[in-house]
Amino acid sequence: MSLTALFYVLVYFFGLFKALLGKPIFGLYAYFFAFYLHAPSRWWGKGLPDVRWSLLAAAVTLVAIFLRPRSEKKIWFNFVENKLFFMFVIYIVFQTIWALNLDIHLEYVFLVLKFSILIFIIQNSIRSEKDLVGVLVVNLLGVCYFTFLGMTSHSGGRLEGIGTSGLESANQLGQHMATVLTFSAYLLLCDFGKKKYLLILPIVIALNGVLLTESRGVILSLAVVGLCSLLVVPAMAKKQYAFYAIMGSLAGVVLIGPQIIERFDSMRGLGESGEQDSSAASRMVIINAQIDMFLERPLLGHGHKGTVLLSNQFIPDKYLTTSGGGQARRASHNFLFALLVDHGLIGTSLYLMIIFSCTRKVWHIHRSSKDNDDSRVLVVVIIGLGLALVCFMVAGMGSNNKKLEIDIWLYAMIALVYGKIVQSRLERKFGASSKSQEGIENS
Repeated sequence: MSLTALFYVLVYFFGLFKALLGKPIFGLYAYFFAFYLHAPSRWWGKGLPDVRWSLLAAAVTLVAIFLRPRSEKKIWFNFVENKLFFMFVIYIVFQTIWALNLDIHLEYVFLVLKFSILIFIIQNSIRSEKDLVGVLVVNLLGVCYFTFLGMTSHSGGRLEGIGTSGLESANQLGQHMATVLTFSAYLLLCDFGKKKYLLILPIVIALNGVLLTESRGVILSLAVVGLCSLLVVPAMAKKQYAFYAIMGSLAGVVLIGPQIIERFDSMRGLGESGEQDSSAASRMVIINAQIDMFLERPLLGHGHKGTVLLSNQFIPDKYLTTSGGGQARRASHNFLFALLVDHGLIGTSLYLMIIFSCTRKVWHIHRSSKDNDDSRVLVVVIIGLGLALVCFMVAGMGSNNKKLEIDIWLYAMIALVYGKIVQSRLERKFGASSKSQEGIENS
């Protein structure tokens, strides 16, 4: 066993051990640790047992949560987002009746069931501001690890193929990293004293990692987030926001490379070859085909991967691609149209309602925090999480991110932080009583 593998095992099982001692947050840390390091895909992991490390960490964390005293109430359906996602899961299960390919659709059924459990784990593991900040920092360090791999072992071209399961492509990897970068950057606006300056270097490294993916959609999403951030500047951190916004913009200009500029030029046929990027040119062709697919079954949808399964019927042959010697197909490159084709108006509406509910809560906290003595950490973090959700969804308009799970983390944390802020306000107003718990339920 290599020293790296030994380090992995010691850190991982230390987290699980601490979780079973009554601190489930360490089990969640172990889950993220396994997610980012992903032993099965690393050379040093070949000598380790064939274990589903993330699944084991989630299972142990669940046990740790239920081992806590009964007086500590569990969060089940306290939040609207939880209920909406559960309704979405139920609908996905019902879709097995008419899905185009049952085996493919069942993969997504199991995935959304896993996501619903993950929401429960996140919301019941994060019990304090310290836990919340810890989760954000662990994810930032995980993204820095991806960047380290890209800078030390990647042979050139776009950064891809070094992520964990589900983050194989440059676009998927970039979307995940940019989302983490967005909410991590807002930690600099918290009142941590001089300790927060230790986050500057990891944030710069994460930004460099995002740019290494050379994903145009991701870079555009960061630009959109920058504009949206002007609408939700935390009232208690306006000066700090202005300073870090300027520094972040300068860092982006310095780190952006000629390859990225060339990729943007190729969208208009201004690249070295003088030809328009075929990948960019095919986007609208696929979307137009997806509109036709959607109109065939607008209410119920075709089931998971409907675009792939129907592509050879709706998309011209010259835009189809063959992988693994199979039949020529083409996958969706747009999250919204993937939802519409796969799950119809019913499933898409449920999912968009979750996003709308999260953004509404972030906006409400931003507007009302001026008149309340809220925790600066919670207010700043929920704004960062909200902008991270904007980043993820905008990036998804250029590359389908439906199977990624970081948006699930955001739904869980935004609802949780909102509940903590509302509970704190009620406790200040009425005192610590049952009224405070009633205030966060169904919020």
